Amino acid sequence: MVTIEYIKAHYLQLLTLLQQEVSLNQSAQPFLDYVLLYENKFSGTSTTADVQQLREFLRGANRFADEFSFSDRHGGQIRALIKSLYDLLDTAIS
Repeated sequence: MVTIEYIKAHYLQLLTLLQQEVSLNQSAQPFLDYVLLYENKFSGTSTTADVQQLREFLRGANRFADEFSFSDRHGGQIRALIKSLYDLLDTAIS
C-alpha cells in the first residue's frame, strides 16, 4: 500500500524541481503557483474523496503543463513526477 509520506515526498520533489525551473525560466511561475495551491492537500490526504480530488488536480496539472515550455534540464522530470504522483494516487484508492 502507498503511504501518505511517500506521496508527499513525490509532491515535494515536484515542488523542488519547479522551484529550480522557475529560477531558470520565470515563465513557469504560474505553473508553480498552481501546484502550490494543493500543498496542504498533499500533506494530509487520508480519505478516498481527498485522493480523488488530488487525482483530478493532477489531471488538470498535466494539461496545464502542456502550456509551458520547461527547460530540457527539468521538463522531463517534471512531467514524469506528475505522472508518477497520479499513478501513486491511483494505487492508493485501488
